[in-house]
Amino acid sequence: MLEMSLMEYIVIGIVLIIGSYLVLRSPFHYPYFSYAFDVSGKRMPQIEDYIDRFLNEGNFMLIQDHNEKIKAWKDASEKRLSRCWLKGYRRRQYQKRLDDEHAYVFSLTRQQTRYRQRNYVKTPYKVTQVSSQISYNYEYLKNRNEQLKAINYECTLREYHSKDQRKLLTKELRQKIMIRDNYTCQICGKYMPDGVGLHIDHIIPVSKGGKSVESNLQVLCSKCNGSKSNRL
Repeated sequence: MLEMSLMEYIVIGIVLIIGSYLVLRSPFHYPYFSYAFDVSGKRMPQIEDYIDRFLNEGNFMLIQDHNEKIKAWKDASEKRLSRCWLKGYRRRQYQKRLDDEHAYVFSLTRQQTRYRQRNYVKTPYKVTQVSSQISYNYEYLKNRNEQLKAINYECTLREYHSKDQRKLLTKELRQKIMIRDNYTCQICGKYMPDGVGLHIDHIIPVSKGGKSVESNLQVLCSKCNGSKSNRL
């Protein structure tokens, strides 16, 4: 019998190692949900606010659809386990991959400008950097969506529970209410298209628990606003 050379032994060893790795590596890959918010130019962004706005836009159905995808993956994995060999080993691999507590991953990203130099010419290009990341389970997002639904998806939970509601009455929100109410006083009906002398009024006053949300805001002229004061 011909003796094998050292190189042949090495090749056989490498083949066995690669074959063992391919056979023994985990075939299970947990299906994470991933979503990124671009916060370039924003100072101290709150990731929970971005998640609330994401849900306010009707995107909870994406969360639900992915939850069904996770269930389908689990069912398929169980069927695979029922007919595979090395059941105990594969079962441990499967259990190790399960990660329902961190199934939904949200990130805040920023666009950063970098430069490359070629032939003494600097050319700018953008790179995306993850500034923060947080993960949740399905029940947390479901509960958060229910809380947002209870306030008609009008703002974030942090804004709704803020003690400084007047600070939330931004220039953009004021303009939105002006356009919605057609620059018309909602009490006397006076039309003032230039917006001068019009006020944004809290229907339920802030002093009585009113919120700075669209459904609780209206356009009033200065006279009607002054006579209304902080009454309902």
